[in-house]
Amino acid sequence: MVGRRAHGQLKTTVLAILRAADGPVTARAVIGRWPATESTPAFTTVITVLTRLQQAGAVERIEGPEARFALRHVAGGVAAESMLAALLESSDRSAALMSFAEQLTDQDLAVLRHAVGGPA
Repeated sequence: MVGRRAHGQLKTTVLAILRAADGPVTARAVIGRWPATESTPAFTTVITVLTRLQQAGAVERIEGPEARFALRHVAGGVAAESMLAALLESSDRSAALMSFAEQLTDQDLAVLRHAVGGPA
């Protein structure tokens, strides 16, 4: 199909735009910063992506005359944000998490169990 985006491409582009922004931006500003190498999505599409990222905990919405959005900074900084972005881009979150967990050391697994309230 002509013009069809790869899975997760919209989320990836929106996250990159938010990461590069100096502060919270409106959906219109996200569209205004859209890379010239990609077709610009509709306003409603950008709002949908931002809302889904907000629901997933990756983005915070700041209410005002026009809602603004910012990348949610999480403990662990850039590494945690990269891990969250990779998970959000995955078409199969369960498989991505399983693959990630299989690569962890016993010490990493103990920290992760503790973080989610399980036995260390």
